Amino acid sequence: MDKLFAPTLALHIACGLAAAVVGIAPILTRKGSRLHRLSGRAFVVLMGVMLAAAWLMTAIRLNSYFAALSATASITLFSGFRVLARKRPDLDPAQRARPLDWAAALAVVAIGVSVLASLLAGVARGPAGPTIALVYAAFLYGGWDLWRFARPTAPPFSPDLWTYEHLAKMLSAYGASVSAFSGNFLTFLPPPWSQLWPILLFQPMAMIWIAVLVVRRRRAWSPA
Repeated sequence: MDKLFAPTLALHIACGLAAAVVGIAPILTRKGSRLHRLSGRAFVVLMGVMLAAAWLMTAIRLNSYFAALSATASITLFSGFRVLARKRPDLDPAQRARPLDWAAALAVVAIGVSVLASLLAGVARGPAGPTIALVYAAFLYGGWDLWRFARPTAPPFSPDLWTYEHLAKMLSAYGASVSAFSGNFLTFLPPPWSQLWPILLFQPMAMIWIAVLVVRRRRAWSPA
């Protein structure tokens, strides 16, 4: 198995670099445009291959940080893409969560619990600060999805909620790819900030972006 590590790492790095470059296009292009959709699909494919390689490397050489990073990036990518088929669960029961969605959310929460237990026991491998941040993210995204799946039309549901979920989760997935790149190549930045700064950048960016969209849509709906 150890012989697989080097070629898997090469594939992981190549797809990660490509995803970090390609992922800029969906952020900058007009939402719903052909270029946005095509570049978004390319990003999902590249991230999917990168994460498959990451999980294989994690299985070969178990590391708490990489397990938490892979879990968080996987759930944000998977759920951020899947929500495009679950836009209106209030109108169409067929658009509600499927067993695969439940399994993914439960798996990421379980991985978060396992990594947290290893941190508390003092046996975790990897940088503690970024690992703790990733465990928090695993609980946040996994827990949010479980709540949404169990109560698909409960507050804070709105007809535009899928847009906000897609934006936040895909930006988080992109941030994970940049975090991995930065931690490995931007060595002039001191740890753990070389791995944390993308998280600290893209999460507030997503929240601000969502707030702007909410304000704009409320103004559009309000009577003149």
